[in-house]
Amino acid sequence: MAESTGEENANLYTRGVNEGRAGEFLDGEELLAILDVFGEDGLRAYIVGHLEGLDDAMEGMEEEEGQ
Repeated sequence: MAESTGEENANLYTRGVNEGRAGEFLDGEELLAILDVFGEDGLRAYIVGHLEGLDDAMEGMEEEEGQ
């Protein structure tokens, strides 16, 4: 298992945010691939980003409903 750099973690986080905002589901095979290539820190960055992207999308929907 490889270890990711800070820049790679930032890119994985951003990717996770974008995919979370788009409402994409987490795919087990994709998560395993990220783990294999970028290690635990990279996987963690991606998942945290994905969760924050989902949260952003939900907040946006709540704001639209409130208008």
